[in-house]
Amino acid sequence: MPVVAEETWSPEPGTPVVEYRSGRWLFIGGLAMCVFFGLVALFPEFGGHSATPRTKAVSPTAISFLFGALALGGLLLMIGSVPRRHRFVVDERGLWWRAGRKSDLIAWEELRAVRGREPRPPVKDDPNSKAVLSALVFTPVDRNFATRHSALLNRLPTPGPEVELKLPNGTMVRQLTEQIAGVRPDLLSR
Repeated sequence: MPVVAEETWSPEPGTPVVEYRSGRWLFIGGLAMCVFFGLVALFPEFGGHSATPRTKAVSPTAISFLFGALALGGLLLMIGSVPRRHRFVVDERGLWWRAGRKSDLIAWEELRAVRGREPRPPVKDDPNSKAVLSALVFTPVDRNFATRHSALLNRLPTPGPEVELKLPNGTMVRQLTEQIAGVRPDLLSR
């Protein structure tokens, strides 16, 4: 089995790239928190004073400290969710993935089958029903598949024989399954 630990990104030249960005909305939310709460922390007296006795008892220093902590929380949220561009390329060797400095190759020899799973909302009348998230579902040849590709499959593997690669939407699933069908239609299952 070919294992690509720290191999550089080198799919076939001219192969179409499917990509998406992750973490964008969390980053924007953290930025808004940092700016808004930071301004309130810097200028606590700008909000004006209320006539209620409760708000007169709170000092501007306490307000600055509280909103400074919230601004710091927004900054940490921004740092933790820096948008990353995820790129996928399908070629004769396998499915290539790259995000920042991390990259991985799932070689076709490692798989028995691949299928795309479109997202579905939970069933309305069933309280036990859960939403189905979009994913590429791999049926690997051996049990060490999830361990070898832990950079790409960052979630714990499911207890069954299949391993899921969560994707942000059904469009990504369709694009990748179409590209896999063009290269290795024998691996696609329904």
